[in-house]
Amino acid sequence: MGCGASSEPASKEKAPPLTCTLSKEELAEKGWHKEILEPGTIPLKKGSKIIVNFKGYLRDPPYTCFGEGTDKQITVGKGLVKGMNKGIAEMKSGETAIIACSAAYGYGEKSMPGVPADSELLFKVTVHE
Repeated sequence: MGCGASSEPASKEKAPPLTCTLSKEELAEKGWHKEILEPGTIPLKKGSKIIVNFKGYLRDPPYTCFGEGTDKQITVGKGLVKGMNKGIAEMKSGETAIIACSAAYGYGEKSMPGVPADSELLFKVTVHE
């Protein structure tokens, strides 16, 4: 999963334009959080197939991008990390949002390529109309 056409190594990327208004403690307690960047129109139905674009970043420095998906078909509420499943299930068609995931609602104690264990994650997600 690439992260755009940057010629710099991922570890040198600057902070993404993504933020989460919750503190680490609040996010850990809640598990996930969604902040709308562009509102959508029609609520999604759990279990329906939708097309999304997303880009995932570590919340902490060096804020590296660890993956992205373009025109990816998913099932609402299934198949992704817990925080993404819950956040996307509350989105609307055409909406763009930031979904923040605590470590427990991300990959937890597992490390993944580009994601150390126990990392908080930020995703910018757009649901296509």
